Amino acid sequence: MERNAVQSPFFSIVTPNHNSGGDLERCIKSLRENQAAFEHIIIDDASSDDGFLWAEEQAASGSSPELVLRRNPENLGPGGTRNRGLNLVTGRYVLFCDADDYLAPEALDSLKAEIEAFEYPDVVVFRYRLHCPHGDMDSVQLCTAPIEHSRREAFGDFMRDTIVSSPWGKAIRADRACALKFPALPVAQDSLYNLDLFGRAERILYLPTVLYHFDKRSDGSLTRKPFSNQELDKFHGSWQVFEDHYRRHFAATHGLLLLEVRGLRFVGMDFIMRQGINKTRDDSRVRRVVLTQLRQTSWTALRQLSLKEKALLMIYALSPSLSRQLIRRSQYAS
Repeated sequence: MERNAVQSPFFSIVTPNHNSGGDLERCIKSLRENQAAFEHIIIDDASSDDGFLWAEEQAASGSSPELVLRRNPENLGPGGTRNRGLNLVTGRYVLFCDADDYLAPEALDSLKAEIEAFEYPDVVVFRYRLHCPHGDMDSVQLCTAPIEHSRREAFGDFMRDTIVSSPWGKAIRADRACALKFPALPVAQDSLYNLDLFGRAERILYLPTVLYHFDKRSDGSLTRKPFSNQELDKFHGSWQVFEDHYRRHFAATHGLLLLEVRGLRFVGMDFIMRQGINKTRDDSRVRRVVLTQLRQTSWTALRQLSLKEKALLMIYALSPSLSRQLIRRSQYAS
């Protein structure tokens, strides 16, 4: 399909790359079946494999004029690498796409049509397909037809994790996207970026379409890394930064209930799941953090969780070993 790479791009796709191997090629090629003009900004974060070399060869040959390639002189991590990509954006809308993921065929054309039909909203939220070792599943269906939501509605959906906290899964108006930066945190930089994004965006469009493929089949998936005390400190430290930022900038407008619900999911459920999948024994430090979060949470927030979530939290409070057994017998341990 012939692509117009001369006109100003409608989309800027920002991809951080670190040792993604052949997955980067899949990511690049997934964008080619689109008529919409785009640039693909790929920042290599000090890789030691040959995946980025293939992209450089494509750009040098002239066969991929949409590629904008840079190398970090040293490893900056995904947040700092995305920030560098944002500094190069020239398109009207920004999408983030990880190097080991890819977009659905003609995803950009579909997005452009909806953006124009709804007169250029600040953010477009779309669905994704999760590829796991135990099978594939689609993300929650937010709507049955394209529909615009207010900031308050979308902010609530983000805080409840109905809208994924990852940077991908959204098309963001470039002036909004580039006005924000990913913070210098060891993990969960994307949560803070999206907190500010949905706290400032005025018009948010929801689409019912699956346009992104999130691939977690790799053995390096974050949720399968050993949940050591060092990892606990990283995640809990990032949560405390998120909590403080929310209290200072959003509590007056949105209240604290959303923060409590998110805390139950990200400090309670997430830590319990990681410990259950990756630990061979109970860890008293994880237990202290989780129980402290539970004690600080109101019954109103607890009631907003699903029955399964409430049951797991209660079982963990009574018997961490039993909760670990239940988790390991579930699909997450496959």
